[in-house]
Amino acid sequence: MAYIVQNVRWICLCLVFASTLHGGAKAAVTDPATGPFISDSKITDNTLELKCIAQNLSDPTANITWLQGGPDGTELNYAITSVGDAAAGTLKLTATTSLNVSGTGAVAKGTNYTCKVERGAGTLWQTVVTGDPTTRLLQLAPAREKLYYGDTVVLACPNYGTNSDPDTLPADPLPVPSPLVEWQFNYTDAWTGYLPSGATVQDGILTIENLADIHDGEYTCQATNVYYTNYAFKVVQVEMAPSTVAPTTTPNEGNLSNTGAIVGGVIGGLIGAILLGVLAYFGYQHYTKSQTARISSQPSPDEEGKLQNG
Repeated sequence: MAYIVQNVRWICLCLVFASTLHGGAKAAVTDPATGPFISDSKITDNTLELKCIAQNLSDPTANITWLQGGPDGTELNYAITSVGDAAAGTLKLTATTSLNVSGTGAVAKGTNYTCKVERGAGTLWQTVVTGDPTTRLLQLAPAREKLYYGDTVVLACPNYGTNSDPDTLPADPLPVPSPLVEWQFNYTDAWTGYLPSGATVQDGILTIENLADIHDGEYTCQATNVYYTNYAFKVVQVEMAPSTVAPTTTPNEGNLSNTGAIVGGVIGGLIGAILLGVLAYFGYQHYTKSQTARISSQPSPDEEGKLQNG
């Protein structure tokens, strides 16, 4: 089991959104390189620490503050640290404050806390609100929707706050405290935290390795903070990956022509060799017969002497 520390990084495309309301609070105005970036962590069971960072600042007069009730709200007690060099564009400001979320002196649910960064290039801010966790279950891996045998599946249960369109915009403001995120397989009535073999949880992220039939079923994410418990669900269904058959190749005309030429040459060579052999055979037979006839037509020595004496 682990508490997820939320990092609030909402990049607004233009400063005009500063006047827009989200859940009763002004929308964040942030810079992707500068921030402000908010995280929260538990100090005790009742006390929550909020940390805000503004970085890569080049204005030596830049200032960071914590306020209650929005960017124009009441300044809170906070601690600030500074590192880096504004001349080099590496100035980093960190502001921390704390609040009670339960017990004596607990703040009311729905209280906004805003980190504001004032600089020459314009004012930035980000807001969190004390409230219920608003979770949504996401499949981080694999990227495809279908799940195949042997896959590694990664599921997350992030906090989306009051935002009505979490597919396009992060939550604003984001609820705190960050929830305790737990997982269970085929949850019904009793929460036991049971997961099948091969499924593990780290920092609230569920990983299922070597997906098999035993992993088929519904996975439930339970997100709990001091105010409420919310649930999100994901059905995992494993199937065979589509088979990959190598395509058959059809020889092109050039290959056919080359093959025909080779075959024709071989056949022609064989026929030529046979014809030469036949001709050589008949030539040899003819030569042998002619030599025999010539020898038989010549007179013998006795006959030649008789002819000379007569």
